[in-house]
Amino acid sequence: MTGAAGRRRNSPAMFAIRVAQHATTIAPAVIAWLSIRTRWPVPLGIPVDAVFGLVGGLAVLSLVADWWTTRFSVGKERISYDTGLLFRRSVSISWAEVVSVQVSRSAVARALGCARVLIGIGAESKASLVIEAVPQPVAAEIERHFERNRLEIPVPGAGPADPGELIYRIRLRDYLLISVTYGQFVLLVPFLFEVYENTTALLPFSPVLPELPERTGPLWMLAVTAVAVCGSVALAFGLLVAWLRYRSFEVRLRAGVFAMSGGLISAESRQVPADHVVGVKIQRNPLMRVAGYARLALVSRQSGERIGANIVFPAARLERVLDGVRDHFPAYAAAVGHRPQVSRTLRWGLISVATATFAFAAWFTADLRPVRAAVLLAALAIALLAACNYCWAAAQADPDNAVVHFRRGFLWVTHYVVPWDSVYFAASWQLSWSARLPASVVCLGVYDSKAIRLWVPVGRPVLADRFIDATTSGSNAHGNGMKA
Repeated sequence: MTGAAGRRRNSPAMFAIRVAQHATTIAPAVIAWLSIRTRWPVPLGIPVDAVFGLVGGLAVLSLVADWWTTRFSVGKERISYDTGLLFRRSVSISWAEVVSVQVSRSAVARALGCARVLIGIGAESKASLVIEAVPQPVAAEIERHFERNRLEIPVPGAGPADPGELIYRIRLRDYLLISVTYGQFVLLVPFLFEVYENTTALLPFSPVLPELPERTGPLWMLAVTAVAVCGSVALAFGLLVAWLRYRSFEVRLRAGVFAMSGGLISAESRQVPADHVVGVKIQRNPLMRVAGYARLALVSRQSGERIGANIVFPAARLERVLDGVRDHFPAYAAAVGHRPQVSRTLRWGLISVATATFAFAAWFTADLRPVRAAVLLAALAIALLAACNYCWAAAQADPDNAVVHFRRGFLWVTHYVVPWDSVYFAASWQLSWSARLPASVVCLGVYDSKAIRLWVPVGRPVLADRFIDATTSGSNAHGNGMKA
């Protein structure tokens, strides 16, 4: 489009995009409608079809009104946006106020030639601006205006045609390392039998899953076969999801701004200035730990929101990840290099509880068929492993750099390093079984791509109070650092 005076409406493809986005809500609603109308077509004298028709009609009218009343324009100096029927919202933003532009394209949006544009505004009092179903040429124009304004001040080696320094590009090996994260979904397969059986009791469908067969060979052979089959399916599923999500994925650094692009299911184009990064998150699945790799996410502050979208490095050598943190974010380097240690009491307590629970379950299932007992014990082992991995947590406050380092897990490991001023919530819970055996837990609220809470087991209540003081008093807490 040309000039700020040209007003545009979102693409009509917004209807199809919204339907695809809310498919997980629409499909269960349709299933519930079909199930209810076969049993109680007129409960309490009210036709079910009329109720669902009214709700669906109101949803469609709301979507039509949203599309019809939304206008926006893009110019060299500013971008304007108006929406609302009863309450009109008008926003006019100069490019000098824009600190980030994120363009996302789902599979449906890409097929229809549209994109979703999220504009981060510099003033903390203003909310981020989201424009749905923007035609792809207009989305590219918005990115060009943002890039042109950002490069008005000459930067050595960063001209308008300079794509920037390539600091990461995904490879085939990375897909394999990432696949474990998505392939763990297959570990839920043993539960699907019971879930399906319970579902068929409510819906007018007949069961089609076969019963578990009787044992036809040694139990160890059946176990090895089951592990091999599940492992193969998990690997194939994980590779497929990793490729769909991170196809042609790369990260570049240009004029102090990290630029991320790539993806097939949802193609992303995202820019975050380095000075907006307010924390790092490092994750490692078991295969990554064996191979010496890690997943790095740069948590960025977004205007109008406490924390915005992240810049992600899906899989990179751990040494390279640590070197990158040292080079670009030296305040976090010391914390990343020192891993908080889980207390011995917590370690042995989790191991003892998990062992006792599994032993009791093995005794309880001794009279069941061997195959069914093996499936139940395998499901319990997975649940216990996941629970212990989640509770395996420790944290450390670094008073010199005013940051908090949190670590959780021993198989699937997650590290957070965030500054103290990013901790928006801190509380502790204390439980004393006796005067000699107290226990307490500290809960820290931080922002990743959404608000999350980090639970830190602490041995003594006095340590919990000291930890909260250190993480909530900012620079005044120097010298009060402690380990939990």
